[in-house]
Amino acid sequence: MNWQRGIIALFLLANNLLAQTPIIDLVPGGLETNEPSLYIHPTNPKIQILGSNTDYFFVSNDAGFTWKYVELKPAEGFYGDPVTYIDKKGCFYLLSLAKNPGLEWPEHFDRIVLQTSNDQGQTWKSNGIGYQPGKMQDKPWIAMDENKSSPHKGSVYVSWTEFDKYGSKDPRDSSRIRFAYRRNADDTFATVIVSDSCGDAEDGDNTLEGATCAIGVWGDIFCVWAGKGKIWMDVSRDGGKTWGKDQIIAEQQSGWAIDDIPGLMRSNNMPFIKSDSKGRLYLVYGDKRNGDYDIFLKMSNDGGQNWSDDQRLNTDAKSNGRDQYMPHLAMDVSNDKLYVIWYDRRHSSSNMYTDVYMRPIVKGKPGKEYRITNQSFCPPGKKEFFGDYIAVAASKGLLRAAFTDFDNQSAQTTVKVAAMSDAFIKRYASIPKQAYMEMGVLPDTALFLVHFALPGMKSCTLEISRGRQVVYKQLFDPLAAEEQEVLLPLSRIPRGVYKVALSAKGRKMTKELYIGKP
Repeated sequence: MNWQRGIIALFLLANNLLAQTPIIDLVPGGLETNEPSLYIHPTNPKIQILGSNTDYFFVSNDAGFTWKYVELKPAEGFYGDPVTYIDKKGCFYLLSLAKNPGLEWPEHFDRIVLQTSNDQGQTWKSNGIGYQPGKMQDKPWIAMDENKSSPHKGSVYVSWTEFDKYGSKDPRDSSRIRFAYRRNADDTFATVIVSDSCGDAEDGDNTLEGATCAIGVWGDIFCVWAGKGKIWMDVSRDGGKTWGKDQIIAEQQSGWAIDDIPGLMRSNNMPFIKSDSKGRLYLVYGDKRNGDYDIFLKMSNDGGQNWSDDQRLNTDAKSNGRDQYMPHLAMDVSNDKLYVIWYDRRHSSSNMYTDVYMRPIVKGKPGKEYRITNQSFCPPGKKEFFGDYIAVAASKGLLRAAFTDFDNQSAQTTVKVAAMSDAFIKRYASIPKQAYMEMGVLPDTALFLVHFALPGMKSCTLEISRGRQVVYKQLFDPLAAEEQEVLLPLSRIPRGVYKVALSAKGRKMTKELYIGKP
């Protein structure tokens, strides 16, 4: 069933103290894309880069408020899983999957592609990494050793998953974690296998996926990944040449692959790891051990030999049936502050409407959560790919988050960037957002939903009408929560133009929408 979002006619709950995060469209007017990776220049935060699916790359020179598209066409191809990085010298790095023009999907993902630019994206050179005839290379991530005390300073590291045959259920086909390193820009990459054992090749919970790395103060490399219901870690003490024994550092009972979140084709809870300047390690990941998906933090003060108990980062009521998922982690190297973001459905009783949340971590202690999105959005449904990760980046107190959103009006998935700072989230973390109302047919259901927020209101009336006919009316008195949802079967909302009105204290918010053919 088709529907379009209407326009707010009037609502006068003006309040200068209400928190509104500046949210920037990556491309004015919208762009069909997802799965953003964002990075901020470590010494000049005005310079930022962003990659998104399947072959987009953007540069901002005004701290992320406007973005310029840069077309990239490496000889190896550029197709999906973009990952960005900027080193302290200002060199741009972009990792992605390949697209070998002589092969079909998924065989054309035959290597990892690294593109680099030393002139802020004007010119580029590319390298293929990890080519193994007949095998697929997937889900890369990048790290760089920029520690003054490290004997491997300047080394670039890439970690990823290799499939014998992607999607195969044949037990003879496997997945493993691979790793590549080079010491300087003139070197070719050397590749090794990190994981001691293999996973299957089905691209599911028993596949080894999501390999990311943290670099310790003395150059030790800590590589983590998910698979077989566990979070694994291995360590290299010689710049990636050799690796130790795989360790289980966390239980992930629900696995990393998520296919049971309403309104999404798929999602994931892969791990991310960072090391601060004191050598403390931070690990974030998601799990469903409490009955719904939550985000967890673990820390180690001794190089990964021992880990703290899991700390649940989302502070909504435990086991409330509302999911948090797809975490990402960034560190501001200027002050050792970390920032964790994730998708969050705590404000949706249907467990459908979605927000993006952030929580800072300072000296090992989580701070207050901050709701980045100004209003919840509805996911696109099971037929639309929504990306495998979101992004957060920080430099000198400046914060940016990039996430995939679904624009109801244009019915497209798109990427948006949230502009924040340390001072901003400290000021607004405890202040509610402004009033809003969203509505539409829930993806993959025969239900019509109205989702609204009225901060500070104690009662309200919701009315849905078609012409002079009132098809639904409800008084909320008292208004039990600031955000509410009303679900109606589509049998009550036949084809036509509807007005949805929300009234409180003599003030009114209205929207119109068209319900089309099924």
